[in-house]
Amino acid sequence: MISYLSELNSLSESINKAMEEYNIAKPTIYVGEPTDPSYGDFTTNAAFIISKTFKISPYEAAKDLLYKIKVSKEDISGEAHPSGFINFKLTDSFYLKFLNEIIKNKGYGEINISEKKRIIIEHTSVNPNKALHVGHARNVILGDTLYRLFKRLGHQVTVLNYIDDTGVQVADLIVGFKYLGYSLESNDKYDHYCGDVVYVNANKAIEESAELKNKRSEVLRDLEKGGEIYRFARPIIEKIVREQLKSTWKLGARYDLLNWESHFVHGGYWKKMFDLLKEKGLVKFVTEGKHKNCWVLLDKKVLVRSDGTAVYIAKDLTYAAWKLGLIPDDFYYYAFATQPDGTKLYSTSLTGNLKSLYTPADEAYILIDQRQLPLQNLIKETLKALSATKEYKVIAYGLVALSKSTAEKIAKSKIEKDIVHMSGRSGIYYNLDDLMSAIQQVALKLINERNPTLSEKEEVASKVAIAAIRYSLMRPDLDKQIVFDINEALKLEGDTGPYIQYTYARASKILEKANMEVSLLDQLILSEEEKQLLLQMAKYDYYIFKAYFSTSVTSLANYAHELASAFNVFYEKKRVLDEQDETLRKMRLALVYAYKLIIADVMNVLGLPELKEL
Repeated sequence: MISYLSELNSLSESINKAMEEYNIAKPTIYVGEPTDPSYGDFTTNAAFIISKTFKISPYEAAKDLLYKIKVSKEDISGEAHPSGFINFKLTDSFYLKFLNEIIKNKGYGEINISEKKRIIIEHTSVNPNKALHVGHARNVILGDTLYRLFKRLGHQVTVLNYIDDTGVQVADLIVGFKYLGYSLESNDKYDHYCGDVVYVNANKAIEESAELKNKRSEVLRDLEKGGEIYRFARPIIEKIVREQLKSTWKLGARYDLLNWESHFVHGGYWKKMFDLLKEKGLVKFVTEGKHKNCWVLLDKKVLVRSDGTAVYIAKDLTYAAWKLGLIPDDFYYYAFATQPDGTKLYSTSLTGNLKSLYTPADEAYILIDQRQLPLQNLIKETLKALSATKEYKVIAYGLVALSKSTAEKIAKSKIEKDIVHMSGRSGIYYNLDDLMSAIQQVALKLINERNPTLSEKEEVASKVAIAAIRYSLMRPDLDKQIVFDINEALKLEGDTGPYIQYTYARASKILEKANMEVSLLDQLILSEEEKQLLLQMAKYDYYIFKAYFSTSVTSLANYAHELASAFNVFYEKKRVLDEQDETLRKMRLALVYAYKLIIADVMNVLGLPELKEL
């Protein structure tokens, strides 16, 4: 469809074709947004290359090049600036075509990408010994939003959640239940009880007792081999995972498949992986030096110790290779749960009837915090050596820390540091469920003040909380650390998710009151505010692709806010329902209708729930 991006691509093609007439070898040309919007919607520096090559003034070069550029004068107007830049503006004719396409299609329509792929994305993957905290929530939200983005572009996407049920944190929890006498039952949400009570206290006890450390080692060995303790632990871990899933489902996330670390260990997948690495010559047995009798991966890292035990990266490498189909899938599968969206969440199993459920990916994405980047890059390098066609993509994000005041509220004591990193062992973290509840209560209070007669207030408040949390954790730059402050999180106005929800609700209300069908337009009479709103709407696919190619949803979140701001400026400056001029009223209702369709599309990709009233 016609859009800002379609015109940008057409203009770029025309400029590059015009440049061929100058016979300049491989010129590097910029065609894109100007630094100052007053210069227009697009600009190019191509004339400077001509100026330098032929020793003429940039302005003369710009005028000559502009004459050669073949674009639709109906949709784009161009002007040579005395500085040498050529600036272009979208015309009212373009905006009319764009608006009518949105009305005709009842939305933005398909956003085409040249090659559809089979994509796997792994996110969440929280240790199954505790509830999710706000740091985990960033992983969930970024991963789920990327899933939604990939789906919007037409890729076939499978979402994985890896459960590390054989690790040290699970072992600590089991020591608490099996040897410290903690009850297997609780009236509290089970993941909260296990993390806040059993795990924290068991970990402290283990660190102070040699005997308990030995017990933990015994538990770890049994979890690895699948013995009696593993069978004791399995229903506990599964119960925790089900509670964790309830928390992520509240945020709007969904999954296709749970992969359990124990299934990879007990199913012999590491042996398959190790045999493949030896066959391809990617591991070397060392016979002397500090790594004597060890197997070393890519001459960089010990993979198997001298006692024959594999280091932890072996498990991650095996899982990554399985995702891409580099080792065969011999799992059985079963339906683990039905999710809020009605889809089935499946789980791996070592027995059963259902096989061949999983299809390996062309591209596998994993969401990690920045501390895990070195090991994941080594896995990526190894997989690249195993397959030139399969891609393993690592998306690393900054940690979520707590502000001093928030940490003091949790610890109920003074804290010296200005920023505190969350720790399950110390018990200083902010649970996602608690955050959801706190924001929901603030939203409920705001609703009672603004709209006391609103029906289904609890549901609306819940949707506001989802938008507030999702937006606040996806908006910062991917590599930036987020300092979480509960007081800031509870603000629902400004550059927030609820602000975007509010503009959607406002547009819905206008159309409801108008109670008339929006039809195609013959002409546009645009003010600057209306033109800016249309320009922002026309940029949707531009920002979709920007997010996709950068694998960062920050730009898309910022775009949603800019689009919502443009709508509010338009609404505050222009009459809609009580506009006396019928042509203007019809046009403005069409603008509101198109805005509602596009912002709903953006909100769906970002996972912000729609609200018809707020």
